[in-house]
Amino acid sequence: MALKNSFTLDTESSSSDRGGSGCYVSAVHGFILLLLAVAISVGVGLLVHFSGGGELVCQCGQSQTPAQSPEALRQMCIDLVKDGTGQEICEVCPAAPERTTKTPAPEATTTATTIAPPPTTTATPTDYRLPITVRPYLYNLALQPNIYGGDNGPFDFNGTVSIATVAEVTANTITLHAHPTLNIDKASIQVRDMNTTNSVPVQDTSYESLRHFFVLRLSTSLAIGHHYEIFMSFNGPLSQDGVGLYLSVYQEEGKNVYLATTQFEAPHARKAFPCFDEPALKAQFDITLVRQDGGERNYTSLSNSPLRSTSPLQNGMVADVFERTVVMPTYLLAFIVSDYEYVEDTVSGVLYRTWAMPKRLEYTETAQRHGTAIFKRFTEYFTPAYVFSKLDNIAIPDFNAGAMENWGLITYRDTLLYEPGVSSASDENWIAEVISHEIAHQWFGNLVSPKWWSWLWLNEAFASFWDYHVVGEIYPSWRKLDLHVATSIHGAMSVDSLRTSHPLTADVMTPGDISGIFDDITYSKGSGIIRMMHLVMGQVPFIRGLNRYLEAQKFGNAEHQDLWDALTQEATASGLGLDMTAIMDPWVTQMNYPVVKVSITANNKVTFTQQRFLVSGAENASQDVGKYGYKWTIPITFTVSDNVNFTEEYAYDNIHYMNVNGDPMEVNVAVPSSGWIIVNIQECGFYRVNYDEQIWENIITTLLNNHQEIHPINRAQIINDAWNLAKAGLLDQSIALETVTYLSKDLDYAPWRAFSRELGYVEDMLERTPLYGMFQVFMNKTVATPYSSLGTNITEDMPPVDKIEIAQMVSLACNYDYQECVDTAVNNLDRWMAGQPNSMYPDLRSTYYCTAVRHGGLEHWQFVYEKYHTEQSSSERNRLRRALSCTRETWLLQRLLDMSVNASEVRPQDARTTITYVANSPWGRDLAWNFVTYNYAKLTEVIQSVSGVGRVLRDISAKFNTEQEYKKVQDFMNSGEDFSGAGSALTQVLDSTRANIEWLRKNYIIFQSWLQSQTGN
Repeated sequence: MALKNSFTLDTESSSSDRGGSGCYVSAVHGFILLLLAVAISVGVGLLVHFSGGGELVCQCGQSQTPAQSPEALRQMCIDLVKDGTGQEICEVCPAAPERTTKTPAPEATTTATTIAPPPTTTATPTDYRLPITVRPYLYNLALQPNIYGGDNGPFDFNGTVSIATVAEVTANTITLHAHPTLNIDKASIQVRDMNTTNSVPVQDTSYESLRHFFVLRLSTSLAIGHHYEIFMSFNGPLSQDGVGLYLSVYQEEGKNVYLATTQFEAPHARKAFPCFDEPALKAQFDITLVRQDGGERNYTSLSNSPLRSTSPLQNGMVADVFERTVVMPTYLLAFIVSDYEYVEDTVSGVLYRTWAMPKRLEYTETAQRHGTAIFKRFTEYFTPAYVFSKLDNIAIPDFNAGAMENWGLITYRDTLLYEPGVSSASDENWIAEVISHEIAHQWFGNLVSPKWWSWLWLNEAFASFWDYHVVGEIYPSWRKLDLHVATSIHGAMSVDSLRTSHPLTADVMTPGDISGIFDDITYSKGSGIIRMMHLVMGQVPFIRGLNRYLEAQKFGNAEHQDLWDALTQEATASGLGLDMTAIMDPWVTQMNYPVVKVSITANNKVTFTQQRFLVSGAENASQDVGKYGYKWTIPITFTVSDNVNFTEEYAYDNIHYMNVNGDPMEVNVAVPSSGWIIVNIQECGFYRVNYDEQIWENIITTLLNNHQEIHPINRAQIINDAWNLAKAGLLDQSIALETVTYLSKDLDYAPWRAFSRELGYVEDMLERTPLYGMFQVFMNKTVATPYSSLGTNITEDMPPVDKIEIAQMVSLACNYDYQECVDTAVNNLDRWMAGQPNSMYPDLRSTYYCTAVRHGGLEHWQFVYEKYHTEQSSSERNRLRRALSCTRETWLLQRLLDMSVNASEVRPQDARTTITYVANSPWGRDLAWNFVTYNYAKLTEVIQSVSGVGRVLRDISAKFNTEQEYKKVQDFMNSGEDFSGAGSALTQVLDSTRANIEWLRKNYIIFQSWLQSQTGN
């Protein structure tokens, strides 16, 4: 998540609005201007004196610059003259006329808006936390978004805020957050001692743009324990960057319809109003939203709490006043003004509503049906009870995240809307899971928030566990656990096998650091760690323990030790005898995870040993410092071939624990000489398993002869573990290759998903080698039998997982040019282009569109492009957009890349995936890298999702596996670009590229021999 560099916030005590004029200077005049520098500084001083304290502002060319102090102006002139580059030099200008600011509150008055000076220090700060002199407890906030002027705007907002605080230290400053794009009316600022009712004069203000610190300097010191009210008015633009209070748009009958909406995580509340924008600085909020009443559209406003009253104002406007919120952090606030309509039900005494555009309201049925069932289950599980009398869910056209858990007003992408005949099983699966995720947050993250972003996982890991878990309980035929392990868990284990990973409890400070941990570690690894807690305690004690945690920390903030304490208390009360700190702390305070080696020893014993798993770089990791020395307390579960049981209910008394001190563990268990032991049942533990070679061979024999004897999740685990162990040099690659030879007999989703992940990696590594042709032949042969067996006949009554499995197999078949699949795809698109109805089943459309464009000509690409621009369904538009990246024509791929940063072609929320689609193409790999590195600064403005440009950098370099590509990354790192918004992404790219280089070096000959044997070539 990149922050804008523009600077328009103003806070110096002597200030007025922007104004002035400018001139240009060349190097020829440099010497003369240097002599004039002192004279300029004297002139500046005289102007300041005779202007009575009015602030100096200047304008260079056509661009405005922040107001400067006399000292700053003098130094600017000297620096530019010394440089001799002919850059713009600003004149000292007279004060500009006053500018008045509209405010939404009827009783508010306005005076001159002022402009802030730059920070007085250039030192890079190390602490981004607010210096707390006062603590907020109540905001009175009024906002008026202006969205009614049609396509010409104006699109902006204005507002007032009054913040009640209590002083915690004796100081003469108060520091808040305010974004540079927020214009604060300096003359409106008031501070009042609520104990004495006396006004506290504000001597001056200052602003630091890097940390967004807006500092009020008071004439008298704060009195500890006194209550102070801070008031100010402000205005700002309604931008379309998807963060803060922003503008969104949808089309209806060819016309643009605008709405104002918010996204404040993290940290963006400061972009909408001055505030104390940290998760621990909770308060209550009285919200007033001013909107248009009447007119062509029926506008409604929404916020976190229920509407209390509506009052008429002038000029056809009304003020919607909302009930006071509970105590909550700023990042969970939400404000929306739109012409939406809703459907509603009452669930557990709560009004549950789903909102959408009026002409698409019918497509809320699926989300409303799943949402009410899911919400009911959560209210049955967790206490304290849900805090508001309503819960709104709303589909937003422009939305960077997948969804946002704003307390009482959850926002989603408009893929929340399920359109029969257009939306797919994957869409429905996403709808149910993301609703479950956001509802889980109403307790985990909202009721109890993290003390700082370092504990973000206490929000996201719990939501990522309960989302699939609750949906799986309600709809068991969906097999949500199978999907989750094969996608999310295996993906997280891949990312977390690098030395550039991070612990769940992460040390973060800057906005770039914060955005960097909205990643697979926090979400997916986090869900796996929560699943281990669930395994260890069992569901009922675990939920009771979580309710202890929620009750103890409600409306407050927590760190991980608070969770361990509550769970341990419940374990003691339930007679489990578990120390949850000892068991779980190593998993959240250390990055990476262990691999458990399983060896058969004499006298019917099995020995378990652990070591840190790294896919590469282990030889350089001996000096790495982990809190527990990179050892873990590991819950061990297993089953044996002569007593197979993959569904046993495990609890504290039938789980074996490897000690965090790293000592080997021996267990009495008899494993037949021709049999096997499989450890980590249904992959409940976040660790890999390696076996003696004989056990591996016996497992592989069982897969070949009777694969159904082993649970599908463990079949997927066997493939995933074996291939990653081989990457790390802990297992012979030939054994990993044998784990997939049986797959033509297996039609289950989970093992095939593991196969496609690992073989997809092999494809990426071989894509530019002479072996790629043989690899395609092998894959073509491998998918032929399951493709024919599963077919393409999808019916509405199938569970989503069955539809997804067919879609997965069709995707593999078409991707590797299985002729029947290719012909079907091309014929289907040709019929559609000829004017026939689109008869392709929604779950297969993405593959068919892509395949037809890849094998078609310009006319196929152009047809898809035109359909993309006229399609209303987000799901269908996403498929069409992806298909545009499937062409073999590099000039069309370049055109698509250019489209990705043009908001009229691609919504900013889709820029990242559009670039990634091109990078995934064999013909677009270099184009995407060049495009991103050349346009990096622009992309940091366009891509405002929480994972930001860091995710883009990881995505487009995933296939890098040469020394030349490694150097390209190094050169880019040294290019002077501002990578503060990318976190540690480039370091991770270097790490993964080095791992890829080593994999190819070690395995090229092995795969050459194996592919020759498989293809007869």
